[in-house]
Amino acid sequence: MRAACVLVLVGTAALAREVTIHRDRWGVPHIFAESLADGAYGLGYVQAEDRLGDLYANYRRAAGRLAEVEGPGAVEGDWAERLAGHEVVCRRRYPELPAEVRAACESFQDGVRAYLAAHPQAVSAKAIDLEPWMIPALARQIIFFWPMGQARRELGLPAGAPLFSNAWAVRPERTADGAALLLIDPHVPWSGAMRFYEFRMHAGGIDQSGFGAVGAPMIGLGHTAYVGWAATTGGPDTTDIYVEQLDPDNPRRYRYDDGWRELTRETVTIAVKGAAPVVRELLRSHHGPIARQEAGKAYAIACPYFDEVDLVTQHYRMLQARNLTEFGAALSMCQLHEQNIVAADVEGNIGYQRTGRVPVRPPGFDFSRPVPGHTSRSEWLGLHPARDLVQVLNPPSGYLQNCNISPDTMTKAPLFDPAAYPAYIYGDSRGRSNSRGRRAVELLEAHPKLTVEAAMAIAMDTHADRCEPWLAEVREAAKAVDLDRSRDGVQPGDLRQAVARLLAWDGRMDAESAAATYYRGLRMEAEKLSLPVGEKPLSRSQQEALVDALARVVAWLVANHGRAEIPYGQVHRVRRGDRSWPLSGGESGGGQTLRAITAELDGKVYYGRGGQSWTQVVQLRPGAVRSWSVTPLGQSDDPASPHYTDQAEKLFSTGRLKPTWFDPAELAGQTESTVVLRR
Repeated sequence: MRAACVLVLVGTAALAREVTIHRDRWGVPHIFAESLADGAYGLGYVQAEDRLGDLYANYRRAAGRLAEVEGPGAVEGDWAERLAGHEVVCRRRYPELPAEVRAACESFQDGVRAYLAAHPQAVSAKAIDLEPWMIPALARQIIFFWPMGQARRELGLPAGAPLFSNAWAVRPERTADGAALLLIDPHVPWSGAMRFYEFRMHAGGIDQSGFGAVGAPMIGLGHTAYVGWAATTGGPDTTDIYVEQLDPDNPRRYRYDDGWRELTRETVTIAVKGAAPVVRELLRSHHGPIARQEAGKAYAIACPYFDEVDLVTQHYRMLQARNLTEFGAALSMCQLHEQNIVAADVEGNIGYQRTGRVPVRPPGFDFSRPVPGHTSRSEWLGLHPARDLVQVLNPPSGYLQNCNISPDTMTKAPLFDPAAYPAYIYGDSRGRSNSRGRRAVELLEAHPKLTVEAAMAIAMDTHADRCEPWLAEVREAAKAVDLDRSRDGVQPGDLRQAVARLLAWDGRMDAESAAATYYRGLRMEAEKLSLPVGEKPLSRSQQEALVDALARVVAWLVANHGRAEIPYGQVHRVRRGDRSWPLSGGESGGGQTLRAITAELDGKVYYGRGGQSWTQVVQLRPGAVRSWSVTPLGQSDDPASPHYTDQAEKLFSTGRLKPTWFDPAELAGQTESTVVLRR
């Protein structure tokens, strides 16, 4: 493919430094520069070109200023960010960041300004003045979903929709090519701050490939020429609630040991589009901000991330790592939130850490619930060093996976004994797995010499977990009950056809499969019946109920789609704008397939809204790291761009991954455009 070349001049040319940006055939930018700061400049330029609205929205969200442009519906989100203090902390502590990190942050935003200067027609209703502290604030805002979710759970409040992901790593002795393999597969919403941006960058001696937040100058998950890493939700308990006893005569004071302390007060004003400003009082005890007051008590959130600003610094150190030993040293900064980190390097090592910034709790209190704040006996005793966390390097299994499961179920033989750790560090229950964790172990065990092609197939696997007992019960019910009697007006032929399709089914939630449509509907209907499938044989009345449930599925399909036999991809789709495409995988009724898709019913069709968000398979060999990736939609948010829906239509819908052309030599012949920026 022939590349078009454009030269963009920014500033004076006397001391100009060039930043070259090649876009590959999928519109993904490959940035080449001498320094990391110059590379970040190029990244700011292309992010502004592709997703300017998201960039502004992310900074506004982190600053608690989204209601200014979105109206009253964003007020509570802004209040949560003000309570967390992202802007206050990052404004104050930004000058403490290492000079090279600050240079990258500032150059990134200079790149955004350069794009806007060169394209004055590019505007966004969410525009905000760019300030470099917004970058560490954005990093904080993204990771605070996890510790603040824990705080809300301890307060008995909704914690937001759970996020889930897949990750696994395989050592060279278990791969066909003798190189470590890594899967990076986060399952997050397809909109908002967690919809990351794909890029490659070769700058300052660091080669990076993966996905980073829109508005940030580095990848968040991905790989370098030496190390790759993935993350899934799950980890230690990092955050607590302290119950402060308020003075009945002066509710601005709270008891502490033998005296009283004053709550600090701050007036917070949230500007709201189309409405009057919202003015609230933010109170704090020495434990943290007050989330709720009632009956003479105040509930304070204690979180060890509140005063932190160095996540961007930790990511910079992760990018510099040459092996897992150095990568582990970067993780020891403990700036990441509660996550399962799975990593691999070119030396053939694989590793796992259940990371988080974990307080040392004193004995005698149940910190899984709100604890008394009136006594110094309940105060934290410091922070656990990284060596205290659950972790392993090169397990004897030769592989490990974590698909949001307990660490002792990451391989066929348990790697960990939960009793060896404090419960708040282990953060899970013995033996807990899920549909994805079970399937990942099954498939990784079944491939003693895993190929790249098989690795991609595992990433896109659509098998419905534990469907076999259900199909067996359908078989038995079909023998025992009368399929020809009227059930919800369903024609007997349609019901028999549904049974026949299920009994011949291979158990995969594939787009072309009508049996998958029947199965998902059957499981959803059967959830209301509490049938003991897989526990004991169904009674005759339960068999009748099972067949009735299938009849209701058939009736719904006929009523909504005009016929009983509908391929799964007709009712389960990926959509962008006014176009949509069939989609395999997702919810099977008994949990997600490894190819996890969160979908919502819109009219007659389930459209994906989250799940597999940026999937990457990485092969790590010294001097020859390769990777393959896919995203659900496309690189650009411009509906007129050919990269608005190309991945949705040509890759994601079909379950394919594209080469990333990480090695610059591989990129030759794959570029569709080139831009040279001169600073």
